[in-house]
Amino acid sequence: MKKGHRLQKNGFVIRQSTIDSYETLLKHLQNYQTMYQTTLCIRDWERLSMRDKTIETNYWKKFYLNFTDYLFNHCNHFDNYVGGNMKLLRAFFAWLQSELIVNIGPYYRRFYKTHEDIPVIVLSPERLHFLIYNQEFENNLCKRLQKLKDLFVFGCTTALRYSDLINLKPSNIEVIGANTYVYVRSQKTQTYSRIYLPEYAKAILHKYRRRKVSLFPPISGVNFNRAIKKIALLAGWTEEIQKTRNKRGQPQTIFKEVGHQTNYRFCDVVSSHTMRRTAITTMLRMGLNETNVRLISGHSAHSPSFYRYVFYSDSFMEEELDKVYAKLQNLRQ
Repeated sequence: MKKGHRLQKNGFVIRQSTIDSYETLLKHLQNYQTMYQTTLCIRDWERLSMRDKTIETNYWKKFYLNFTDYLFNHCNHFDNYVGGNMKLLRAFFAWLQSELIVNIGPYYRRFYKTHEDIPVIVLSPERLHFLIYNQEFENNLCKRLQKLKDLFVFGCTTALRYSDLINLKPSNIEVIGANTYVYVRSQKTQTYSRIYLPEYAKAILHKYRRRKVSLFPPISGVNFNRAIKKIALLAGWTEEIQKTRNKRGQPQTIFKEVGHQTNYRFCDVVSSHTMRRTAITTMLRMGLNETNVRLISGHSAHSPSFYRYVFYSDSFMEEELDKVYAKLQNLRQ
């Protein structure tokens, strides 16, 4: 992958983040071998007798159980992380079979990928409105937090991923008549999006019009996440949220302070991912149809991740139902 010999199915070079994930998996396998004092060995399936094929199948079945136990219990990881590693391991075995023409047998298909749909954390339209228009709150922030609030609001409007947002340049801005657009190619999916900007977003751009290299001041993802958590804390968004993650399908409560079993607050779980999720759910809640939202967000027509946002926005249907029931109540006999 590093040399570009293995490509994605669409012919693109595999991203560095994917290569990093494989390297992390390799470290886990090396640590597993050290802990269990074993050496993993792949045997040629065609040369095995029926008895040896049964032994080989049981060998890898035991490996799967022990390795997932190592990830769950020793490393304290959860379903999505463990499932992601098993998906990579299955891809490696499939590569051995398809590219190196090594007949390894069918056992690797039983490396099950555990998965959990993690709850979507977004800002409500009311809170987004507060960040956009509450001038008193903005004036109470220091200059640095004011800039990062602008970046956060811009992300909550455009549905751009953090990696795309922080790399925006003046060349990504298009002005057609009285309308202003952001035209950007996603680093992750290589899809193009043209996003119409409202007046408050144009006002944010106007603040940083003198910047030549990038639209917004550079900041690392870690520092940006810390800053927006602080902004949310100063805004008073401190209601408790129960944070759970699954291990083998069983929910486990995660506490902010394990010793005191203190729950997380809303301000503690806000992150750069909140921007994109907020933008998509806000568009859906405000009535923009799914096709147009996908064009803005860059999701494919059958993207499972997109329908998580649809499901979340549908959970606010009671707002519309209240209006229906109110009309029903006010009907004259």
